[in-house]
Amino acid sequence: RPGCKERLYLSRKELGRDLNSVELRSKHMLLLFLDRLEKSKEISTRRAAILKVKNNNKTHLALIKGFLKVKYRLVEEVTKKSLEEAQLAKLYNEIEKRKLYSKLYNARKNELVSVSDSSRWLKRGNIRPRNEAVFCYIQDRNVFWGADGMCQYCGKSGKTVDHLATRFEKMLGHDYTRRHNEVVRFLHLLLLSRYKFKSSKRIRSHSVQEILDNEYAEIRVDTRVKTDVKIRNNRPDIFILDKKKNKITLIEVGITSQDSLQIVETEKLRKYDLLANELGLIYKCSVEIIPYVMAWDGIVTKYHT
Repeated sequence: RPGCKERLYLSRKELGRDLNSVELRSKHMLLLFLDRLEKSKEISTRRAAILKVKNNNKTHLALIKGFLKVKYRLVEEVTKKSLEEAQLAKLYNEIEKRKLYSKLYNARKNELVSVSDSSRWLKRGNIRPRNEAVFCYIQDRNVFWGADGMCQYCGKSGKTVDHLATRFEKMLGHDYTRRHNEVVRFLHLLLLSRYKFKSSKRIRSHSVQEILDNEYAEIRVDTRVKTDVKIRNNRPDIFILDKKKNKITLIEVGITSQDSLQIVETEKLRKYDLLANELGLIYKCSVEIIPYVMAWDGIVTKYHT
């Protein structure tokens, strides 16, 4: 499969797979071995002899520092830290050269995006290796093997993964809605556990109920909120009335593309401003609006940090 091989060797907190590259690792081993020989040559005649033979024969071990300086264009002395930084920079440079692979890592250039939070599913997710590989392959966006052309269904946009994931109108009524509802279902289960409605963590068997109420909270899902004044946007995805803290939280879910991430997040945040003000007056409590927005490839902003 034409996936991004450089991504295999990046840390999981940087959207990588955290595997060791034999090529990259061997250079570290040679550098550390040479440093060990040089530091202990004064106290060990055996190591001094080994170092002398290697230098006389001009082996790869003896020339490793010069080789690394040229390969990675290092100006300062080669150390373990400088080598790690240079190898990491080279991996990112290779990704940047690829039209499709670089799109995921464009998030690094956005100051408002949290790469660490965006890769949380790789660090803590309970996912099978096969499924993880499939998800990463889709994130790499080379599903169509780099083929150019128009979408064969709508004929209006380019044939890309981004188009199918967020902008394909024929999927709006069913697939996108189902994806949105699945996110709501996950959040609903989390909230039920937090407010002691149930302790189960099994998402498969969980079904969303429109209204739930106990001594700790009232939770409504996709339900119109009654107010004294007629308000157009009065149906948030999740409404939470925390009875202990005397606080209302409105959660609005959104899944979009990287390009529209901040725009959609702002829209979701402002969508219920009027409703929040009215609820604050009715219930005489504080009201918080949480836009739970992410890109289809899992990228999120620092708003959720």
